Amino acid sequence: MPFALARKSHVMLTEQGRTLDKPLLDALERVGFRLDFGADGSGWQFKYLERGGGYYFNVGCSDLIAERKIALVQFADIERFVTAGARMRNGELIPADLVVLSTGYKTQDHLVRKLFGDAVAERVGPIWGFDEGQELRNTYVRTAQPGLWFIGGSFAQCRIYSKYLGLQIKATELGLM
Repeated sequence: MPFALARKSHVMLTEQGRTLDKPLLDALERVGFRLDFGADGSGWQFKYLERGGGYYFNVGCSDLIAERKIALVQFADIERFVTAGARMRNGELIPADLVVLSTGYKTQDHLVRKLFGDAVAERVGPIWGFDEGQELRNTYVRTAQPGLWFIGGSFAQCRIYSKYLGLQIKATELGLM
């Protein structure tokens, strides 16, 4: 499917999902859960393709948050953590036995720089997201660093595309690429 059509399809599907999930989404917003449907409303699939993450699937926890059975606090509202829990900027103490921090992650680019140094990281460039040809950058393809290949995504994607990646590696080793 052409990339522009796929994006448009996902915008429509995301809007449909928002309509179907409106009661839950409204309840989540009321308790301070920040919703994000992608820069252009294309939803989780394009957040995944462009960033490799940044989305969340509800498997029951959203309902518990919306029902206030699980508390939600924004990090910006916390002054510091103390033995008894979280001290808020307004002075309130939120007692806690457990604090779960959703802190994000660092990209593969960061890992390449850390493991192989600046020269290799600069040669390889960005990993994941889309290049000017609307293909995933440096993923499932040969990189500018000989012998360095990347695979990513879900288990299903890795299983499907590993075959094609393996064929490219074999072709390169045999001097056919």
